[in-house]
Amino acid sequence: MNQIEFKIIKEKKEKSKLEKFQNRTLENKLWTFTTIPKWPIERNYMKINPTLYDLKDIKKEINNLNNSWINKDLITNNWESLTLKSQNGEEQSFLKKTDFSNYIYTDIIEKLPSIKQLLEEIPTDIYLVRLLKLKKGGKIKFHTDEEVFKNNNKIIRIHLPIITHKDVKFQIGYPLQKPANGFYVWNAEVLYETHLDEGYFWYTNVNTLHSVTNNSPIDRIHLVFDIKPFFKFNLLKKKN
Repeated sequence: MNQIEFKIIKEKKEKSKLEKFQNRTLENKLWTFTTIPKWPIERNYMKINPTLYDLKDIKKEINNLNNSWINKDLITNNWESLTLKSQNGEEQSFLKKTDFSNYIYTDIIEKLPSIKQLLEEIPTDIYLVRLLKLKKGGKIKFHTDEEVFKNNNKIIRIHLPIITHKDVKFQIGYPLQKPANGFYVWNAEVLYETHLDEGYFWYTNVNTLHSVTNNSPIDRIHLVFDIKPFFKFNLLKKKN
């Protein structure tokens, strides 16, 4: 079997699996109006700029950060974060359900002038901004951020992959069991997975169950920012 035949068979299997899950969707009482994935499935992760963004300067600045990263996973130590903009300019791991007022840059932004320039070119309100590092072999388990992002006319999440690999996958889940009280991780099957290409801005539907796995030999770094929706990402700097 050649590579083309293998790819065709794989795509047919994935399509069949998606159709099976879609048929089961209405039967699953764990879905809500907010958490059910958008269909077709590709609407849950979409490129919103048509051309590559030039990451050269951003990568240089990130490489010079050294020990600035903050560990966010005390069990596996696989997930680290840098807060670049937050409420009152303080360290903030997650976007909170607030009125989204008083979001200002943190001190670390002065070491990342290229990211600051990027953000200031975006003509909309920008809330929480973070650099998120998922170490090689790491995994972020299935969860939903619907509490904050329920109204996607007011706020959405954007990813800009800066350093990534084809074996880093954004996954959408099919719920099997809710989290226990006080916890946030769901028991879920992988409904679909895809790789978010480096240098593009991606809308991600974080209301639905989602997970990230890094089965690559490198650490993945994304710029992740939460914004008021708008439609002019093509104004951003193109890669030369």
